[in-house]
Amino acid sequence: MAPDTSPKPQAGGAVIASGSLGRIAAVPWKNEGGQTRELCVEPPEADFSSFAWRASVADVGRDGVFSTFAGIDRTIVLLEGGGFTMHADGAQIHDLRECFVPFSFSGESDVSVRLHGAPTLDFNLMVRRDLASGEVVALSEQNSRRLPADTVLLYVAQGAACLSDVSGMQRQLRSGEFVRLREGAVLPDLLCAAGAMVLAIRIRRQT
Repeated sequence: MAPDTSPKPQAGGAVIASGSLGRIAAVPWKNEGGQTRELCVEPPEADFSSFAWRASVADVGRDGVFSTFAGIDRTIVLLEGGGFTMHADGAQIHDLRECFVPFSFSGESDVSVRLHGAPTLDFNLMVRRDLASGEVVALSEQNSRRLPADTVLLYVAQGAACLSDVSGMQRQLRSGEFVRLREGAVLPDLLCAAGAMVLAIRIRRQT
């Protein structure tokens, strides 16, 4: 994860890292069929075989196949572009056409995609199911005040937002920026500007 080193106030100590998509270098997918930029991985520095959960943003520029990940639950969210149909075992399983609507599927599935036209930008969450469960919640001006329980990461997909807490500390966020929140901390409030969309990533550890 590439941290944003510029000095910014912390929202009640809940924010433990931050960054911007534009400052993260793109790397090939596991199967080299596309490019991805890793926002956060837990534990830090974990590889594909050892992460508990991982959040990233991927570029899909052509028809092709997704990498497979045994034991992983996946969620994908269209951020930009025309979207694509997803196929597995010879049948269509989803039409990823509408932005900011999460779709979950199994990492073991042999998924192929066919673009509707323009290349896409997609948010991806991967969670190792024997360690945790995860969810992506899309928040807008209408439903953003109180963050969902167990939120550990926020990604501003569109527009601008602000984190604030009861002490009066605030943190401004713009499109493409993200913050890592301390697990178990008192969560700050999130205020979304008109037209903004923020993805809240919830992680619940297995007991």
